[in-house]
Amino acid sequence: MKMKKKNTKKIDPLYRHPSLVISPCEFGHGVFATKSIPADTTLEECPYLRIRADECAGTLDDYVFNLETKADNGDSDIYSLVLGWGSLFNHADDHNTEYWHDTDRDLIVFHTIKPVNAGQQLFVNYGEEWWNSRELMPE
Repeated sequence: MKMKKKNTKKIDPLYRHPSLVISPCEFGHGVFATKSIPADTTLEECPYLRIRADECAGTLDDYVFNLETKADNGDSDIYSLVLGWGSLFNHADDHNTEYWHDTDRDLIVFHTIKPVNAGQQLFVNYGEEWWNSRELMPE
């Protein structure tokens, strides 16, 4: 009797830096370093949901990232609702983290732009448009 070969597709997990934790903070929850992390270090690779601008309203609008403009795709502005811990990075003007869209793998990737000390919160800058569209000023 012939045995069927098992389908052994290689699992390639997304990366999350081992020194990250989620913890309560003055903004609700945030991403913190448990150990020092140097600049230019990948923090997390996040999948995301594509959401048309006209489908995004209320609180959800505070957690999406601009992904494509109507000019880019000819249809509608597209936002990304980042999954994983990507939606938990809080804002700071003097931020230590940035993100980019890895178009080859269709992920949002967060990385440090300066050294981060153990116990320090990781922040991104939401950008002037985010604040202006809500008629708010960053604290």
